[in-house]
Amino acid sequence: MNAPATQSAPAPAAKAGDTILEVRGLKTYFPVKKGVWRRVVGHVKAVDGVDLTLRRGETLGLVGESGCGKTTLGRSIIRLIEPTAGSIHFHYGGDRIDLMQLKRAEMRKLRRELQYIFQDPFSSLNPWMNVFDIVAEPLVVNRVASGSELRDRVESLIRRVGLKPDHLRRYPYAFSGGQRQRIGIARSLALNPSLIIADEPVSALDVSVQAQILNLLEELQDEFNLTYIFVAHDLSVVEHISDRVAVMYLGEIVEIAESEELYRNPSHPYTAALLSAVLEPDPDRSFERPRMKGIVPDPADAPPGCKFHTRCLYAEPHCAREVPVLREVAPGHESKACASCLERMRAEAKEPAADAASTDGGAAESGDAGTPSAPLSPNQSPSNEGKQ
Repeated sequence: MNAPATQSAPAPAAKAGDTILEVRGLKTYFPVKKGVWRRVVGHVKAVDGVDLTLRRGETLGLVGESGCGKTTLGRSIIRLIEPTAGSIHFHYGGDRIDLMQLKRAEMRKLRRELQYIFQDPFSSLNPWMNVFDIVAEPLVVNRVASGSELRDRVESLIRRVGLKPDHLRRYPYAFSGGQRQRIGIARSLALNPSLIIADEPVSALDVSVQAQILNLLEELQDEFNLTYIFVAHDLSVVEHISDRVAVMYLGEIVEIAESEELYRNPSHPYTAALLSAVLEPDPDRSFERPRMKGIVPDPADAPPGCKFHTRCLYAEPHCAREVPVLREVAPGHESKACASCLERMRAEAKEPAADAASTDGGAAESGDAGTPSAPLSPNQSPSNEGKQ
């Protein structure tokens, strides 16, 4: 498919899988103030020492409970919120640029390559601006296009996200939630970015509209060579769109792996608990209660040692003292689960498999199920086997 006229000068060629973003030790703390003099008495550690590597052209899913720091991490990466500490290196044009060291004017120039899709399509669009002005604003502010060129580019973007040029003079209140999100996506594409952070872009939409938006994002990724960080709390949505998945808990990444590997072999009890809470449209399947206890601790007063030990079913005394680190438990699969916790998880995972195998074996040994059947003749079909 040929790219529409919305693209500006293409970015320098890069091999698929090259690193586009490196985050090391990223922290974003918010001060807690009390008293008449508003003295700082503590900090909410929304993001607490995150390490992350993003490959060019991939979609990294970022999941976790509400309040775990997903949105704050996404906004900190592109400095919509100023991080407290750490490093953020963005690879572009053959350079490795430290975003934390850029001044405001320098960051503004580079922000063309780093765009954001906000969660709420109802509040992220200015109600006093029509669709044309909303989508054209990034082009006008950055002096990329004007006049007839500006109009052509805006119309091309609007068509590409599934809207009509007739919509350009309408205001946000005249559109549905899905249409508003399409307007937000068109705005994020206006400057032809390299990286887009999508902050729960489908959580406020109906299921049928969610599928349309997800398919659109995947099509745009192939067409514009985009890299996504996809923030969500719906694990079924993340599984559909993500190449890799990172799981956050209380400001930390506790597990990260390829999507298929993480869903098939979760290696942290928090990940396993999240997966056990996913509902499936199967009336014959019994609901499995989430395998964790308690509630999320206060991020301003996080537990010592492993932050998850207060809710973990496998917690041992040493978990309250030792701070776990991300370690490789399988090729490309990293987890903060301690060795004893991981061993017990794997042992429990083997038990259902063994039970299923013994059940199948018992069925094969009982009644007619154990009687071998004669091979079918070339003219005999399985449906006719019982009649002959």
